[in-house]
Amino acid sequence: MLQLTMSPKKRFFIFAGISFWIFTLVFAILPSWPHIYYRLQPQASNLLATTIADTATEAQEMIPTPTTLEIIPVLPDVDPSLPAENGLIIDKIGVRGEIHEGEDTEKILRTGIWRVPEFGTPPENDLPVIIAAHRWGYLEWSAAFRKLNSFYNLPQLKVGDTIQVVWDQRQYEYKVYSTETGTKITDYNAKLILYTCQLWNSPVRFFVYADRVN
Repeated sequence: MLQLTMSPKKRFFIFAGISFWIFTLVFAILPSWPHIYYRLQPQASNLLATTIADTATEAQEMIPTPTTLEIIPVLPDVDPSLPAENGLIIDKIGVRGEIHEGEDTEKILRTGIWRVPEFGTPPENDLPVIIAAHRWGYLEWSAAFRKLNSFYNLPQLKVGDTIQVVWDQRQYEYKVYSTETGTKITDYNAKLILYTCQLWNSPVRFFVYADRVN
């Protein structure tokens, strides 16, 4: 009876090939996993909106007392060519979306980018401007809308990167001076704070702190 044997070299190549395709499949599915999960568990998006709101609520409880010395900021010139809607522009990660206002966090986050109430606006800088958005968004979002309005790539921002906020047809420019992960805001001295979910099912957030430079 003929006994077939496999050489160690051949076994190695078969194992390497199988491992390669397994890792390829995992990395292909991983970015889409939150969207698959949302389809299986529709309430997951609502839960994430609630956790983003929780971070904002904690921040509101920690609102710093403005200094008694009132500093009147120098505002950029009005540019009629800018959109009438207030917006956020982060060229490095392709974000270019309207900033929405209001208290109904779940509803507003479905429309994209949200400014946390009770904090500052660009022309009134005694308190930081705090802006949040989902990383993965919602199933009904198109790929183009997701790219412009989600904070999926926010963790790619580094110290020295620039961010623009268009407000009342004035363009304010900010430069990132710090980033961190955590469950709450730790630096209220920033003029602009951006945050989003670090992971799709975790209370950990990714925070960006920036100062105005124009």
